Amino acid sequence: MQEDSPDATARAGTAALRRVPRQERGRRAVESVLAATSELLEESGFDSLTTALIAERAGVNIATVYRYYPNKFTIVRELAVELEEERSIAAVSALRVLEDGANWREPVRHAITAVADLRTSRPGARAIRRALQSSAELWDLDHEVNARTARAISRFLRAVQPTLGEAEARNIALTVVTTVASLLDLTIDDAEQEASVQAELISMVEAYLAKRLGG
Repeated sequence: MQEDSPDATARAGTAALRRVPRQERGRRAVESVLAATSELLEESGFDSLTTALIAERAGVNIATVYRYYPNKFTIVRELAVELEEERSIAAVSALRVLEDGANWREPVRHAITAVADLRTSRPGARAIRRALQSSAELWDLDHEVNARTARAISRFLRAVQPTLGEAEARNIALTVVTTVASLLDLTIDDAEQEASVQAELISMVEAYLAKRLGG
């Protein structure tokens, strides 16, 4: 079977929902498959990943993998969806206090730090981010979450600066969200550089927002 080839069929498969296991045995198999995929991504990257390797590492039959996932893209996408949702929640949660009139600077710092910390605290997060950047079949997910996060954050910006229009606030938020994700991705394999870039990133975002929000 050619489930791991990045052709049109595989790309279509990335959007498909996996079959939901009804029994405990099936749930354990899915958990093993997801855990094995995270490990293999961390060890050798997305391009070397195959469903056969996943099945071997997970200790399940290859047929079990295909029972729940049509290809490797759907497995990695499920892991990526979970990570990206956590990234969005971390940013939105940190900025929610702006609705109550809090000064924007400290919440913005907290939001950037929370997103950066997620990459080190969540198992496999760095490998999943690398997979998102290296696969055209997964690339759209990152941008979809960026856009959704920006929409959520834009209302906080308007709470800080009511003169902002909806479209303007959304564009500002998208600029910040995309910049933060992109710059953190550039240092994903260098912890020492990541710390210094994170500090520069916070300074840059603060300078940008100061011109648009004041304060």
